[in-house]
Amino acid sequence: MFNGAPVMARNPAALLAVALASLTIMSCSREAATPIPQQGVVALSEQFTGDFALIDTNGEAVSDKDFAGKVMLVYFGFTHCPDVCPGDVGVMSAALNELGEGASEIAPIFISVDPERDTPAVLADYFAFDGRIIALTGSVEAAKAARTGYKLFAQKVALPDSALEYTVEHGRFFYIADRAGQPHYAVVGGVSPAELAAILRRSIKAKR
Repeated sequence: MFNGAPVMARNPAALLAVALASLTIMSCSREAATPIPQQGVVALSEQFTGDFALIDTNGEAVSDKDFAGKVMLVYFGFTHCPDVCPGDVGVMSAALNELGEGASEIAPIFISVDPERDTPAVLADYFAFDGRIIALTGSVEAAKAARTGYKLFAQKVALPDSALEYTVEHGRFFYIADRAGQPHYAVVGGVSPAELAAILRRSIKAKR
């Protein structure tokens, strides 16, 4: 459920590209009618607000209200993550491919749990491979407030023997919010692109 292994990837962007390539191959081999997973999909209460006020890769203010009318797919991670986040981001991208034209109904959002290092420029470089994913960061306080809305745990863990100084342990979930911005499901990381796409299709078809 947490990532924070002490072995750091030297080039996270390259690792992400490799993960995406392998996921695309896997995704293409799946049948379109993949069933929704029976485990790892948690229904959320109304205590999950999903509120956030952050900035995008252009430094422009962005809030959850900006995505009204879209189904939001929200993932919390950080660019210095050695393996888990790149894999999950690759799943997000491949799931959008699975949806085809239906991907236009989705707002795929990545929110950094490491805003001190994940500047808009860093995020822009990291997500250059897929312009559909909306990468957000902000002040430490704004990032914490965003996590609070989704009740997501995250904390720094010191790495005394690493040049990176610290990693970030955090909950590993894909959150799905309805077209009014209310989070309804948390999908535990580790699902396949086809499985995530199946869950998103159900949310797209839900009554507006």
